[in-house]
Amino acid sequence: MLAEKADTPAPSANQVEVTPPTSSGASQPAATSEELKTALRQRVERYWAARQARDVRTMYEMESAAQPGGWLKLENAMSLQGLPVRKVRVDAVNIEAGQGKARISGEVLIGTMGWVPQTLEQTWVLIDGQWYHKSQR
Repeated sequence: MLAEKADTPAPSANQVEVTPPTSSGASQPAATSEELKTALRQRVERYWAARQARDVRTMYEMESAAQPGGWLKLENAMSLQGLPVRKVRVDAVNIEAGQGKARISGEVLIGTMGWVPQTLEQTWVLIDGQWYHKSQR
C-alpha cells in the first residue's frame, strides 16, 4: 500500500510544496466545509512531502497516535518511513462522517520490480481543529 509504505530518498522536482496554515491567535468562527477541505488537503500534501523527503519527525508529528495520550512514541517513528515513493499526487480529499478521506497516487519502489504505480486512500481525523493522519497499528 502506497500510503503505508512510502518515501523517496531525497526530495524531487515532483515534491509537493505546501504552505502550512497560519494562526492569528484570535478566536474565529467555526470553519466551513470548504475551509476544512482546504486545510485537509494542505495537511495531506505536507505529510506526503515529508514522506518523500524521509522527514520522520514531521510525519510523526502529523500522526493521530502521536498526540497526547496516543500509543505512538517517537522512538518507534522510524516505522513510518515505509518503502521509497516518488511522484506523489493528492488526487482528492473529502470529508465523510466527520473524518477526512484522501486519495493519493504515486510510485513505490518495490525490490526488483522497480517503481510501481499505486493509488491508496487514507483516513484523517480532526483533533482540536487540526487534521492528523489516522495512525495504523
